[in-house]
Amino acid sequence: MKQVALFSVVLLLLLPARSAEACMNCVNSVTDIHTPFLNSLIGVFFGWLLITLIFNRPLSTGTKRFYYFGVPVFALGFLLIIPLGVGLIVLFSWIIYLLYRVLPVLIRKDETIHKNLIPFSVNALALSVSFILIFVTTTQANSTPGLIKSLGHVSPFYPGTVHSVMSRLIQRGPEVVDPLSKTLEQTLDREYISPFLPTRIAYCLSEIGSPQAEAVLKQVVAEEIDLSDNENTKWEAAVCCLYADCTGPRAVPVLQELLENSDEKQQFIPLCALVRTGDFNAIETVLEHVDDLQKQLQQPFTNRGFAAMIRLTLQALAEGQSPEDLKASPIYHRMLLGLRPDHQTQTGIVWNQQWDAELDIAALQDHWSHILKQKSIVEQQDAQGNPVYIIAGDTPPVEARKPVLEND
Repeated sequence: MKQVALFSVVLLLLLPARSAEACMNCVNSVTDIHTPFLNSLIGVFFGWLLITLIFNRPLSTGTKRFYYFGVPVFALGFLLIIPLGVGLIVLFSWIIYLLYRVLPVLIRKDETIHKNLIPFSVNALALSVSFILIFVTTTQANSTPGLIKSLGHVSPFYPGTVHSVMSRLIQRGPEVVDPLSKTLEQTLDREYISPFLPTRIAYCLSEIGSPQAEAVLKQVVAEEIDLSDNENTKWEAAVCCLYADCTGPRAVPVLQELLENSDEKQQFIPLCALVRTGDFNAIETVLEHVDDLQKQLQQPFTNRGFAAMIRLTLQALAEGQSPEDLKASPIYHRMLLGLRPDHQTQTGIVWNQQWDAELDIAALQDHWSHILKQKSIVEQQDAQGNPVYIIAGDTPPVEARKPVLEND
């Protein structure tokens, strides 16, 4: 026990308590995703420690024995809580210890089990409950309700974990749309709306892309988002853009109506979303408001996340060479929502959150008119079973021509 006490003191001295306390919530949220059984096992572990203390009666045998046993218990308990991930090592060692105490007795089947029935029963019960909890909690965490619940708990500073959870939901397809929509409705009915869960649910719905998922996003944008006041909220901006990413030109009427009903300081949200639809009429509307967007960048009330959103949208209009570039700009990065797509598109655009070049409105209108017209031709010919190959030159415009078909 002296060695255990010494080991506990060494861990306490080496652990950076300040940084662990600062990152505790972030680290623990990720730990809960990867090891959903951890909290349950910690409860079993402390229960086992309590029972062991009772039967060993440390207080009745002197203060010295209590120090050797009680101090390590409190020290290890502290390590289990801040951060939780440290407890994995302790819990793993504890399970190995239980196996070491239980298995030899079962294998030998001698009178030892009768002489030490209570310690054996406590160890066997703790071991059995631990394995049952690992199975049950892991199954619950991997279920659709469990994954949806964990979406709102993961810190945005761990986008890899966020996207891992969202990808698992997206892979399940349209069957998760209904539970996602119900959770989204319940979240939006709250007095305080955290931006994480609504945007991550909207991202899942936009990636699933089924008619039911589109209908849910349309309802949220049309009925739940109110931009008539001057309160900037990240989830509203993100959901509008995700709706545009999902439905494309079909989102234009809803976003146009939202633009008309928006406060002057909030109009940048539907304008940025309209660009991502890839519709020429929507792009013309945005180009007509470029001066307003640039003026808003100079206003003190525009925070850095929204300023980056506007600059990246303008850069997409200025440097984009295809409709895909319009919705490839990483506007979600500075919103700190855990949504961080790639910063470079296939056409080689290097996105810059401080982009501030001048725009030639007339030239951009001609540029996007030509590109989107060619896209329309390609889609029409492809629908008729007569594909058109696009040959991109060094500079726009893009030339479209039909392939030469050889006779057999």
